[in-house]
Amino acid sequence: MPIVLLRVDDRFVHGQILQGWLPSTRAQELFIANDALALDDVQKMIMECAIPYNVRIVIDTVDEVSRLLQSEDAPGVRRMVIVDTPVDALRLMKAGVKFNSLNLGNMSVNGTKKPFTRSLAMGEESINAIREILKQGIGISVQSVPFEKPVDFCDLCDSYMLCSTSPQGI
Repeated sequence: MPIVLLRVDDRFVHGQILQGWLPSTRAQELFIANDALALDDVQKMIMECAIPYNVRIVIDTVDEVSRLLQSEDAPGVRRMVIVDTPVDALRLMKAGVKFNSLNLGNMSVNGTKKPFTRSLAMGEESINAIREILKQGIGISVQSVPFEKPVDFCDLCDSYMLCSTSPQGI
């Protein structure tokens, strides 16, 4: 089950995914893990229609995507996984889904979240999930599109001490 990209993107399917990430990763399957979206048949249909015909798409709950990723025997199939928050990425990890890195793409900025970049903002729950993922040795990068240079999350957020090994940081 090679996961070629695990991305946090609260917009799920949009131009950056369709024109950038799917072609650059050569993903053959796209899994979108989101509990609310799994119940929204209209949104699922819209997203399924946007995906190229040669890419299999699965939109389901975090638990079901986790089960599918671990149970389907598909050696060599390139898989891209999208979640909308680091909390759901952590849920996948805790359920046994193996990934080496996490890409932070788009997390909408609003009044209740701390902005890190113009397209990346997190509340306390997401920040805590990031800390826990980092403790497991998973690399986290910030990158909107594949042709941008990825920025190491710890370099970006050093002033917040999210990646520090000191008691204040983690």
